[in-house]
Amino acid sequence: MTLSSVNSIEQPDASENTAGFMLYEFPCNEKIRMYLRLEMLFRRFDWFCAQEEPVAHHAALSALFDLVDASARSDLRNELIQELVRQRQHLENLRGNEAVRQDALEPAIAELSECCRTISNTVGRSGQVIRENEWLQLVRTRQSIPGGTCEFDMPMLHYWLALRPEVRREELLGWAQSMFPTRDAIQLVLRLLRASSVEHYCTAIDGMFQKPMTGRNYALARIWIPEGDTLIPEVSANKYMLWVRFSRPDHRRRLHVVHERVEFRLGLCG
Repeated sequence: MTLSSVNSIEQPDASENTAGFMLYEFPCNEKIRMYLRLEMLFRRFDWFCAQEEPVAHHAALSALFDLVDASARSDLRNELIQELVRQRQHLENLRGNEAVRQDALEPAIAELSECCRTISNTVGRSGQVIRENEWLQLVRTRQSIPGGTCEFDMPMLHYWLALRPEVRREELLGWAQSMFPTRDAIQLVLRLLRASSVEHYCTAIDGMFQKPMTGRNYALARIWIPEGDTLIPEVSANKYMLWVRFSRPDHRRRLHVVHERVEFRLGLCG
């Protein structure tokens, strides 16, 4: 079967939004994979931290420990600085381009410069305050034991969870503060990356879709499936080709490849 018989691609109406669709995102390189994981962990921490209940702030501690582990790479900050500088240079090259809104361009360049300056001036290792806090490390160790943080095992944790929500929240934010420059840089990089998305309406024949990359090094693939549909996409990509395979879960949540015509929306970013 030839590639042309497998795929059908149509440009969408630029005015159409994504309401009524479920979005799946797939990184096309390891750097973006790391950024997406950290973005998810920061969102989890922010949500639990914003709640009032003790059980939510206990979960925020777990999210905080996950963030420390996920951001432990010594080269993460340098990678983010390089990416911010790259994106800023790309936008600076668009100055004077009549096809680009100059009133929106300058604020974006300024935001990249400020974010780059902030993360460059960050002193010490991200999350170091958490690593050096003996009590937090004890909580972290006990959490690896099923039921290991009961009040009779950790009375100090029981006391902390009984404090007023605003007191607990202030401490959580204080412990996480050294990681906020990393969070802000990742949010900015991913926001600009998603804004570069080139979108298509696509048709997968027999549940499979292939698209030649034509020399473009895309960093992120975004797939929209109509809400209510049980289709689940899986993506793999290299510098030559992008593959999408669709499956459906059975009643035990095991995935089975479908052999049907699938209409979906594809966005490629990079």
